Amino acid sequence: MRGRCILTRSSSRQTSPAPSAELLHALRTGPFDLALRTAIRESGLGLEGIQRRLAGRGLQVSVSSLSYWQRGRSRPERAESLTVVRALEEVLALRPDSLIVLLGPRRPRGRWINHIPGSIDYASTFGDPEVGGVLADFDPRNNARLENLHTRIDVHIGEQREEQRVDVLQILRALDDGADRLVLLTRADSSTDGAPGVTDLVGCRLGRRRTAAGKEGFAAAELLFDLPLRRGQATVIEYSYAYPSSEVETQYERMVRFPSKNLVLRARFHRRMLPAGCELAWRPSHDAPLQTLEEVRISSTGQACGVVPEAGPGVYGLYWEWGDEPQAGSAPVNGPAS
Repeated sequence: MRGRCILTRSSSRQTSPAPSAELLHALRTGPFDLALRTAIRESGLGLEGIQRRLAGRGLQVSVSSLSYWQRGRSRPERAESLTVVRALEEVLALRPDSLIVLLGPRRPRGRWINHIPGSIDYASTFGDPEVGGVLADFDPRNNARLENLHTRIDVHIGEQREEQRVDVLQILRALDDGADRLVLLTRADSSTDGAPGVTDLVGCRLGRRRTAAGKEGFAAAELLFDLPLRRGQATVIEYSYAYPSSEVETQYERMVRFPSKNLVLRARFHRRMLPAGCELAWRPSHDAPLQTLEEVRISSTGQACGVVPEAGPGVYGLYWEWGDEPQAGSAPVNGPAS
């Protein structure tokens, strides 16, 4: 026994630096791509180096796949990919399951929207298969992870009876941990380049944007929340969008895909040009007949407001008729109503 050297476990173990507060927050709140990207950056390893370390464990994954995962362009879902994620936790010196838990349930396939009770899909509502193309790069679960507690929409109509802009305020509550964005879908207009002109963002910032080919297709944009949400946590976002046009407008429609609460549609007309009448109506899909919910009075200041306390899926809208002559309000005019 003399001369025997006994090495304790602690003397041969390399100590990894403690994770930063930024990484701990990303691992706690997600989403997966942000946590992975932060962990890779703090590890000091390049994607090629990570690929070699995984290969040393008998796992094959391409550098492009790792890049897509950390950028949010795709996500690991197959059993082999999940095995790679668990190995990544070791390579990046993370706690076991710290990345896996951020993936959540597997993404639905096929007609994915059918797994949400009472919901409707984009294509059948808009009546155009082209809508699927513009949304191809977006995770279909994004909006499904959110509950609309309140949506207020102000549609501004100018003196020439044209739509000037649309202002939106939404109160959203997360149905699952890690909800961090809302996908906005609008119709593109032939007078623009198709990109949604989203401005005046509050509580969010503009992410990726996509447009469909064609003269009058669709445009989509991601609204990224200031912070990812935990399950049950709510946030308030505001944004505006516009497609400048000189065409006379007679309606505004809003598609509701999931059961929502407290939908407020408000048309704000120029005080020198008030419609002869207005109504709030609903239809379950693009080709269904309109069902009038109520006649909406137009105030002398140019406001017409319709409220739906419990909005089931479908298309809701304000529809108005112009008279032959301007219907002037009583208030003085200094420009468009706002």
